[in-house]
Amino acid sequence: MTELTGKVGFASPVSTKRITRCRNVGVELIATVALVVCLIIAVTAVSIGVARAQAFANIGRPDRAPFAVTLFFGAVMAGMGGLTAMVAGERQTPRD
Repeated sequence: MTELTGKVGFASPVSTKRITRCRNVGVELIATVALVVCLIIAVTAVSIGVARAQAFANIGRPDRAPFAVTLFFGAVMAGMGGLTAMVAGERQTPRD
């Protein structure tokens, strides 16, 4: 650690080795798989809750305001997620 590496920051010289990069890829893969599993569980729980609450049974009623508000907020959330994905897709990670 006493030698200068010529790089900016406080990273250890060991972090430039290939083994460390492979380990990082493995950790990212495990985190991605865990995220997918959690999302599947969340979607399943929400869809079961919607089915039990019979949320779509009130569509035929004359007062459709609550359903319209729900659809509006759902569209806003989906739009925000899409916008975030587009902005994050344009970012590039710096290469060493």
